[in-house]
Amino acid sequence: MRYKTLILFTTLLIGCSREGILNPKAYMAFLNNSDNGLIKEKTVAGVKFKIKYLPSEFISYNLLKNQAADTEIKDSVIKSYQNSLTFLLNIGPADNEKFDITRVDIADYSAFADRIEEMAFQTQNYISLACGDSIYKPAITRMENINSPEKSRNFIVVFNSEKGGNRDLRKHDMSFIYRDEMFNTGVNKFVFHASDINALPEFKF
Repeated sequence: MRYKTLILFTTLLIGCSREGILNPKAYMAFLNNSDNGLIKEKTVAGVKFKIKYLPSEFISYNLLKNQAADTEIKDSVIKSYQNSLTFLLNIGPADNEKFDITRVDIADYSAFADRIEEMAFQTQNYISLACGDSIYKPAITRMENINSPEKSRNFIVVFNSEKGGNRDLRKHDMSFIYRDEMFNTGVNKFVFHASDINALPEFKF
C-alpha cells in the first residue's frame, strides 16, 4: 500500500511544473486540497454547505476531454469562460446526519415537489457575490443531480463579465453569500482570497 501511495504521489508531482500542471489528476488534487483555499465549508443546524471555486481552464477541459478538438476550438472555448467566475455549491446533511436534503421536514409529495421546484428555480435568488464595494448576482445557477439518490445536491453558479465575472474581480477577496430561506440557517458567507485564486498553477491540456 505504501508503495502504491508513493507511485501516485510521484505521478502527481510529475504532472506539475513551474510552467503549470499538465496532468488532470494532479490539477484536480490541487483543487480538492482544502489547504489551497479553493474549497470552503460550513455546517449550520445539521445542514452542510460546501463551495468550490472552479477555474475556467478546468471547466474547458471537462467540456473538451471527450472531443477531438483542435487548437483553435480549444482556445475559443477557453476564451469564452475566461471572463466568468464559476463556483460549485453543494448543500447536504452534516457529516453525522443521514437525511436527504430534498426531503427533510417534508410531509407529503406536494411539499416535496415544491422543495424541488424552489431548489431548481429559486436558489439563484439567495446567492450573491460581494467584492469590494459591489454586490453581484449570478448569471446562471443550475441545479445538477436532480434525481440523484445522493442525499446532497449540487448547484453550478456562474457570474459573468456583465454581472461580476471579469478579471478585475480576481484582484480582490470575494465573499460568496448564500442567504438560506429553505432550511432557515441564515446568511452564510464564504470568503475566497484573491491570493489563493491567483496562486492557481496554469492548467495545460
